[in-house]
Amino acid sequence: MRDHFVIENPKRQPSTASGRDEWFPYYAGFSGTFARKLIQTAGLGRKSTFLDPWNGSGTSTAAAALYGHRTLGFDLNPVMAVVAKARLFPSVELPSVAPLLSEVVAKASKSNYEPIQADPLLIWFMPAAAAEIRSLERAIYTFLVSTDPTSNSVEAASQMSSIASFFYVALFRTVRQLLGRFSASNPTWITRPTSLRSRIRPASVEIRSSFELQVSTMSASIKSESSELHWANGECTIQVASSERLPIATNTVDLVLSSPPYCTRIDYGVATSAELAVLGFQVERGLRELRGKLIGTPTIQGKCHQPDPKWGRACNTFLDQVNQHPSKAAKGYYYKTYVQYFDAITRSISEIARCVKPGGKCIIVIQDSYFKGIRADLATIFTEIASANKLALSRQVDFPMSRTLAYINTKSRRYRPESTSVESVLCYTKN
Repeated sequence: MRDHFVIENPKRQPSTASGRDEWFPYYAGFSGTFARKLIQTAGLGRKSTFLDPWNGSGTSTAAAALYGHRTLGFDLNPVMAVVAKARLFPSVELPSVAPLLSEVVAKASKSNYEPIQADPLLIWFMPAAAAEIRSLERAIYTFLVSTDPTSNSVEAASQMSSIASFFYVALFRTVRQLLGRFSASNPTWITRPTSLRSRIRPASVEIRSSFELQVSTMSASIKSESSELHWANGECTIQVASSERLPIATNTVDLVLSSPPYCTRIDYGVATSAELAVLGFQVERGLRELRGKLIGTPTIQGKCHQPDPKWGRACNTFLDQVNQHPSKAAKGYYYKTYVQYFDAITRSISEIARCVKPGGKCIIVIQDSYFKGIRADLATIFTEIASANKLALSRQVDFPMSRTLAYINTKSRRYRPESTSVESVLCYTKN
C-alpha cells in the first residue's frame, strides 16, 4: 500500500456539513470530506479490510463502505453504533422511507402505550409525552427490528439494519429538538430539569410532526448528496465493542483510520444520555457503569494504576508534571484521570496493532491537550506508545486549531491565555 494519502484538514466544520454528515453532530468527529479523500487515495484494493476502533458517529466506516471495502467499526456506546449504521442507509432504498414512516406512525397511534415508572424518558418529559415518544420507539423496534415487544433496543444495537437505525436517528433528532432548553454551552453536555414539575410536556401532535419532519429532512439530505456518494456496497459490520478487546483476527486489517476519545474528560456517556433514554437504556441505574467503560471518562474507576515506563518518556513526563502541580485536585483527581486514560489508550493501541497486517497502515487523528498550562503532547505520546507496539511513524501532518474546549471554557483561559491547539494526523506503518 502506497503512503500517498491526501490529507486535508480533518476538523468538522458545521457550516459546511451536508448530507449524512449533518444527521448527528458529534463534537469529537472528523469531517466526511477528510475521511473520504484519505480512504480514496490510500491505494487499497477493493476487498481490503478497513477498521475504525473508536467509530463514533461512523464517518470513516461510511466512507470505507462507499469505496467497497470490507469495513469494521466498533464503539462501546450503543447510541453511536445506531448512528453509524444509519449512515450506511443505501440511497437506492430511499423510496421505501415514506411508506415505512406511515406504517411506523400508524402502529404508534394504535399502541395506546402506557408510561412505566422506570422509563428513562421521564427524566426530561412528563408522562404523556414520554409515552408518545416511547410508542414511536416501540413501533420502530417491533416493525423494523424484532417482533418481540419485550426485547431491548440497547441490546439490539449491534444487529439493527441501516433502515431501522435511520428511523432511530430521526427519533434521536426529534428528542434533541424537543429538549433544546436543556442544551448547555458545552456541546458535550445536556442538563436535567431541576424538578419533576419543570419537565417538558410537548403535545402528541407536536412530537409526531417533529418526527415526520426529521425523517423528511434526513431523506432530503440523501437526495442532495453528490451522485458519487449514491452507492455503498462494501461489506460493513458495526458493533458495540471495546477498542481494548476487538473481535477481529490477528493480522487481518489493511487500514485503520480513527480518532480516539479526547484527553479532556469529555463525558461521552452524559453527552448521549437523551439518546440512550430513547433506546430504553436505564440512565439512572446504568449510566455510571457505561461512563466507566468509556475511554476519557471524567469518573475515576477503582484503584489508580501506576504509570508504566512502556508508555514512553513524553507521557510519563506529563504525568509527573500533573502530579506535582500545586493546584487543588491535581494529584487527587486529575492525575488519576490521566493515568486511567493512558492506561486504556495503551491497551487499545496494542490491540489495534495486533489486528493490522504487517505493512498495513494505521492513521490516527489526535488533538493535543493542556492541564492548566502544561501541554500534553499527544502526538509524541501516541507515537511513543505506537512505536512500542511495532507501529512506526511514517508521516505527520499538523493543523492549528482555534476553537477548542479550552476556547469554550472561559475559566481555563486564566491558565492558558492562548487557546490554540494542534490537531495532528499521524500515519503509522506496522513493522
